[in-house]
Amino acid sequence: MHAGCYIELPREIMLKRAVINVRSKDNACFAWSVIAALHPAERNTNRELSYPHYTTVLNLQDITFPMTLNQIKKFEHLNDISINVYGFEGGKEILPIRLTSRKMEKHTNLLYVQDPRDDNAGHFAYIKDLSRLVSSQLSKKEHKKYFCDRCLHYFSSSERLQSHTTDCEKMNDCVIRLLSKDDKWLEFKNYTNKERLPFIVYADLECVLRRTEPAEREDASYIYQQHEVFSIGYYVRCSYDDALSIYRFRRDEDCVIPPRDQIREIAYACG
Repeated sequence: MHAGCYIELPREIMLKRAVINVRSKDNACFAWSVIAALHPAERNTNRELSYPHYTTVLNLQDITFPMTLNQIKKFEHLNDISINVYGFEGGKEILPIRLTSRKMEKHTNLLYVQDPRDDNAGHFAYIKDLSRLVSSQLSKKEHKKYFCDRCLHYFSSSERLQSHTTDCEKMNDCVIRLLSKDDKWLEFKNYTNKERLPFIVYADLECVLRRTEPAEREDASYIYQQHEVFSIGYYVRCSYDDALSIYRFRRDEDCVIPPRDQIREIAYACG
């Protein structure tokens, strides 16, 4: 994946006024986007003449343009800066496609836009206000939100965000999507493509937690509870003759053994 010449941003992005898209004459849109973040222009923010030339500011040793995602880590080390890159999912939702391993004092968020005319080309732009860019896709509430630029979750105060950020940097390498009200059910839609099987076995078991005694050694950790099966049930469903469908259950200490053998016999009988 790489980015090259100038690309017009989608209208819904432009209307949010959250992204600066520098109109450059070369294929260094990545470098111009970083310069736009490091040296903000007061006006004409989309013109390269409003900024110092990137070759006078950035260390580009062994960096080739158009920029590819796998070169960004090297660029970060050369310039003592951290960079997150975001893209479109399905052409609508903004999600991270590249997250820095360590956020530094100099940090910038960039937007990657695929060129609709060329699957192998794209364009980088500077995200000057991530909150404004993604706010509407996460919540319809109008109050101020404090966004984590790593996982895109939001909080009601900067203190809560700061507390979250410490753990998020250690745990999350990508965005975590929580289910929405319209997308909370998991279902199999293409059921017509399923191959019909003559027999299917549905089984379930229940356990209790028994406390265990700690080992004689004073280890820092030990097993203090153990699962013990106390009941099991299974249902054999025959697709062509319901008279062959059966349900069995058992409750005792050895409840697993008989059903295990019975299911094994059923498997042998079905060939």
